[in-house]
Amino acid sequence: MTVLAEPSRVFRHESEEDRWEMVQAAPDPRLAEHVLSYCSYREETRSFVRRRELPSVRVVMIVNLGEPIRVSAPGPEGWTEQAVGFVAGLHDTYALTETGGSQAGVQIDLTPVGAHLLLGLPMDELSQRVVTLEELFGFDGLLLREALAGAGSWAERFALVDDFLLGLLDDARSPVPSVTRALHRLHESGGTVPVGTVAAEIGCSRRHLISRFREQVGITPKLLARILRFERVVSLIDARTAMRWAEIAQACGYYDQAHMIRDFNQFAGGPPSEFARRRLPDGGGVIGD
Repeated sequence: MTVLAEPSRVFRHESEEDRWEMVQAAPDPRLAEHVLSYCSYREETRSFVRRRELPSVRVVMIVNLGEPIRVSAPGPEGWTEQAVGFVAGLHDTYALTETGGSQAGVQIDLTPVGAHLLLGLPMDELSQRVVTLEELFGFDGLLLREALAGAGSWAERFALVDDFLLGLLDDARSPVPSVTRALHRLHESGGTVPVGTVAAEIGCSRRHLISRFREQVGITPKLLARILRFERVVSLIDARTAMRWAEIAQACGYYDQAHMIRDFNQFAGGPPSEFARRRLPDGGGVIGD
């Protein structure tokens, strides 16, 4: 078994109606290129039961250790009940999750290319979708949930997840260099560099880059760049910046404030001012409808 992880961040919140704890840690170093972070969580809420789950540049895997949760992804499947767990591909608008007021589990955040290699799937097959652990891993998905449910601490859970993912890594292929280089360039610029410029810098056509992105990331490089800019705005909102909305838009690479508002309407379901009001404290996410 891998060495037990040390926590990198712990979020705790307790109020009259709501409480939650989230413990984050890094994966085994051998997984660092494919896995961003782990989070063990538990919560009890009475003031809300529904969240808006924002689009991001990570593929989220949930192992559910509590009561079933309901998930509505942007695709045509509508609401589904998830008792064991699921993997959610990249999406171009917010999803919804709903609980009965209580939930617990482990979240594994994968890079898009990492998910492609570890899961062995074209990522456009997962885009806009939520796929159960049983569909992806068969009986092994059920065994993973059973093992995590029986673990005595979050550190033991993370070690078990390390072992599970390292087993997948043994069969993983190598990433395509053009995609990883393009991802690095887009992340480095915060989503502000034009896709045509990225393609020229790495020596391929826009069409080739878009095709490889759909396969290994799940969305186009243009959409990924928009999500990166959106995430920069969210980080400034969370930091309680004194900047005005127009200044934030300019700092994050938007043409103007109207373009930033357009992206927030698509990605968060409303303008930035509404998003700020819905944002929960202490890493709690975004209240849903």
